[in-house]
Amino acid sequence: MKNTRKCIIFLLVLSILTTIVPTAKAQAAAKPKTTSHAYYMIDAGSGKKILSSNANKRIYPASTVKLLTALTVLEYSGTDEEIKYTKKIRRMVPSDASALNLKTGRTYTVEQYLHMLLIVSDAGSAVALAQGTAGSQKDFVVWMNEKAKALGMMHSHFDNPIGLDKGSGYYGTYTTAADFIKVSKAAMENPVIKRIVAKHKYRVQPVGVKKSFVIESTNAFYSDYKKMVKNKKYKIIGSKTGTTRAAGHCLVATAVDKKGNTVICAFYGKGDHKQLYKDIRKLLDYAFATY
Repeated sequence: MKNTRKCIIFLLVLSILTTIVPTAKAQAAAKPKTTSHAYYMIDAGSGKKILSSNANKRIYPASTVKLLTALTVLEYSGTDEEIKYTKKIRRMVPSDASALNLKTGRTYTVEQYLHMLLIVSDAGSAVALAQGTAGSQKDFVVWMNEKAKALGMMHSHFDNPIGLDKGSGYYGTYTTAADFIKVSKAAMENPVIKRIVAKHKYRVQPVGVKKSFVIESTNAFYSDYKKMVKNKKYKIIGSKTGTTRAAGHCLVATAVDKKGNTVICAFYGKGDHKQLYKDIRKLLDYAFATY
């Protein structure tokens, strides 16, 4: 009789465990809910997709475009080359674009412009690099679109190096999350860009000028929301932000875990600034926990 009772108890416990375990696994593997126009997340090593949403929907990339701008510049220019920030260049910077309002007449190296372009999303640097590299923004945009095609971006087009879109009268800039993840991956494979986007701060020293200034990253994972990824099994090692009314809040984020596994997420949000970081954290948590 005792053996029969033990057997019944064992079967009951086993039944409970087999019910609970699959549920826990299902919850762990559940696709995170986000407030987004679209996103695409990959394993950086293999390029394999981990998760996506509305991957082929036409979206506006805002200043994440500057990753493509940087890739294009580095195909045609060395980092030590110098470009003067002229009054002509300053007049070409749209008033509604994010800008450092650099002093005219001062000279910066391509590498310094790239830091200002990628860390603080300076529109003036985008214009200076386009003018200084190609001779005109028009010719530079041709190069950008050639680079996009070379990366396999068949559903994208760009008409400015800043990332402005239809809200500012630039109707020729658009992409998809599936397309833009290709830019994101290529950028993190470029040693110059990878080194720059990992920085929280950078001191800019104009050529031949004693006075310098410090810029800080627009990626709030490096500042306001750094607690979100503190003590996680991964850390953020690169990013590029972007915001316009049409695009929403955007962020290309790259994270790596202790084993060296690297994930890249190109995210185009339709929530507020705070929601953007919550959503990307959820996606990264999912990727490192389940993939």
